[in-house]
Amino acid sequence: MGCVDPVEPIFENEEGLIYVDAFLSTTLGSSFVTVSESVLDFDRLRFNFLNDAEVKYRNVETNLEVSLISQENTYVPPSDFAAEEGSVWELSIFLPDGTEYRSSPERISEPVAIADIRATYNPELIFRDSKDEFLPGHFISIDLEDPADKDNYYFWRFTSFESLMICKSCTNGILRNGECQENAVFGLDYTADYLCEQDCWQKRYNENIKIFSDEFTNGLQITALPVADVLLYSKENIVVELQQFSLSPEAYEYYKVLKDIVDNNGGLNAPPPAALVGNMFNAQDDNEFVLGRFTAAATTTISIFIDREDIEEPPIEVTRPLELESCFILCDPAQCTGEAPPCSVPIVTSTSCSETRFMTAIEPDAWEE
Repeated sequence: MGCVDPVEPIFENEEGLIYVDAFLSTTLGSSFVTVSESVLDFDRLRFNFLNDAEVKYRNVETNLEVSLISQENTYVPPSDFAAEEGSVWELSIFLPDGTEYRSSPERISEPVAIADIRATYNPELIFRDSKDEFLPGHFISIDLEDPADKDNYYFWRFTSFESLMICKSCTNGILRNGECQENAVFGLDYTADYLCEQDCWQKRYNENIKIFSDEFTNGLQITALPVADVLLYSKENIVVELQQFSLSPEAYEYYKVLKDIVDNNGGLNAPPPAALVGNMFNAQDDNEFVLGRFTAAATTTISIFIDREDIEEPPIEVTRPLELESCFILCDPAQCTGEAPPCSVPIVTSTSCSETRFMTAIEPDAWEE
């Protein structure tokens, strides 16, 4: 397989298009794969996650295969998996109907060190079309020494960690055996909240694409380069773990086109925009368009703690009052007022912190009490 240039195929919105977003990294917990299929919903194209695929990374040089498991609309490798610099990998996806999708091989280049990181608050960080207003937050900037011996292409992602008080909420239901179960109460709409039994952190991810080419800065000291936008969803103090990926030229060109598409469609959380073909293909049908890309890249990780308690602007998310389980949710109201035999159903008010893509009990690096 030779180099693959990203292209925007010309076709009408149609069902059955496969979209792959896949990363393989040299850092623990940074590798993932999503596999989705397009469906038409009232003449609007959207992509549904396929949770029944068989997904594998394969080291081309050693033939080592790493199987991924489905977790919250994402396929992830074992928690102790991290690739090595210089290794060559490819991605394979097998659907239940026997269709096989593969990527062209990707070699992992050397990482580039980050010299410093800082966070700067901006009450008008980004403009959100859906709200027709500017949203507050911090922009993250870094310093680095760009290597002069080759062309370098950078891509940044981040994971943020905010302390959680509520680990689970059930709408019109109660939590039992780790799952929300229906608990209909006549004439009552409610949400039952469950406090975290130990320290727990909510994880959020970047909503836009930040890339950079050293075409005009090759071998120079780069200072105060903006690489991430961290929105003020809450005023909880936060740790931002920044990941810097060293891309191949082909991967950079793909993300450059994708950035233009995403920036014009309201961010990564908007419905998938116009399709983009990368290095994925149907192993049995050369004529099928396969959207998305598999990227293998060396990673440099650095973290920063941000104190947000004294910010004046209101957060983006509105905090509703805490609502714990009560007798009135579990039993007939008469059993809670002394007019009938008392409610004998035990009340549950807390639960453990689950280890998921969006929650963790593992204290993040750089966290300050």
